[in-house]
Amino acid sequence: MKKELAAVLAVQVEWADAFEKRDLDRLIALYAPQTAFWGSTNDLHTNPEGVRSYFTNLPSSYKRSQYGQPEVIRVSDDAIVASVYVNFIREIDGKDVQLPYRMTHVLVRQEGGWKIAAHHASPQIV
Repeated sequence: MKKELAAVLAVQVEWADAFEKRDLDRLIALYAPQTAFWGSTNDLHTNPEGVRSYFTNLPSSYKRSQYGQPEVIRVSDDAIVASVYVNFIREIDGKDVQLPYRMTHVLVRQEGGWKIAAHHASPQIV
């Protein structure tokens, strides 16, 4: 399970850095060509351009994300499920506010690397 955890952590680190820098090209490159993406809206996005649209429309007040320790399940040699708590930091009225979310990614091995084939994020009820 060490390899799976390392793969998940590498994707999470890259995702968080690209998200914070609003580097959409880098962020979109983490997703598989066919994906199922549920963000914090009602829209299901199924391709990279839909994912790009989601992040383009996300308010710039979202500044960064802080991942917790993921729960990782190996489905096959080429598929991993990772569920994790994530705090999104958003500036509201000049103050950084933590928004706790639950996030699940299904990673598939494609083109020699790991890509996000499914993404689901929902607010954590606290």
